[in-house]
Amino acid sequence: MTEPNADARLPGMTVQHTFLLEELLAQLIGTLDIDPATNCLVVRVQVSRLDDKLGIVPAEHLVDVAWPLGSTIAIRDNKPALLDATGQTIAHVGDEVSVGGGSVPTTTANVVPCTGQDHVFVGHHPRRL
Repeated sequence: MTEPNADARLPGMTVQHTFLLEELLAQLIGTLDIDPATNCLVVRVQVSRLDDKLGIVPAEHLVDVAWPLGSTIAIRDNKPALLDATGQTIAHVGDEVSVGGGSVPTTTANVVPCTGQDHVFVGHHPRRL
C-alpha cells in the first residue's frame, strides 16, 4: 500500500516577508489548530460573548497568525507541526502555544492572509506551553 503524499495533508499558513519596524507587545495564548473553512494554520483562543439575554457564554475565535520569517509547516510524528527558520519543531497542531506580537491590518503587516481575514496577529517568538 502506498503512503499518501504528506504534502497533501499540510495546511496553508501566513508567514511574514519582512520584519515590522516596531515591536508589538501583546501576547496570544491558545491552541495551534487548523481552520476547517480555509485549511490554514491558526491559533484557537477562548473568548466570551454576550448571548441574546445578555448572558456571558464561552466562544472560540480562530486567529490568523503571520508567523515569523522562515517559519514552515511539516508533518512530524504524523501530525502537522509548526517549524522555526532552522527546521526545529515549535509545536504540533493541538498543542497550547504562546506567541508575542500584535494584531494589525494585513496591509500594515505586508502579508497575504491565508484565511482571508483583514487583520493578522504578527507573531514573534512562538513557543509551546
